[in-house]
Amino acid sequence: MSAASPGRWLMVAASAVVVATVAAAVVAIGPPSAQRDARLDARRVQDLARIAELVDAHARRTGALPRDLDALAAPGLRLPLDPGAGGGYAYQATGTRSYRLCAVFATDTARAGERLQPETMDEWSHGVGQRCFERRVAKPETDATAPVVP
Repeated sequence: MSAASPGRWLMVAASAVVVATVAAAVVAIGPPSAQRDARLDARRVQDLARIAELVDAHARRTGALPRDLDALAAPGLRLPLDPGAGGGYAYQATGTRSYRLCAVFATDTARAGERLQPETMDEWSHGVGQRCFERRVAKPETDATAPVVP
């Protein structure tokens, strides 16, 4: 019986180390649901950046902002949908060259561990809930063939 006792204690100690390691990992990186929310929000930021590129391209091509996101649709081009809710993102023209893009976020980029790429941190930083981003279409370069965006 004494020979089995050290093996049992070793198994208990190993189990305790495994449990402590898993607990430390959850504390350090957050629970799986928080990681999922952070990944979905990163995708939302990518989607909004893509939509902004499409809006800017539309304005350069036509000389005006699209009336809605459906105006950006083209054969073979699917507009991004919210990866969590599956619905579309909100868009509103707010001026002749300005517009607003909105999404609902589950995380706050100000919290540690929920990081955007450094080049987009200021541009797309957000809190939890609905967040709208004001954008402006750049003036076209002075080119006789370029459409004029007022």
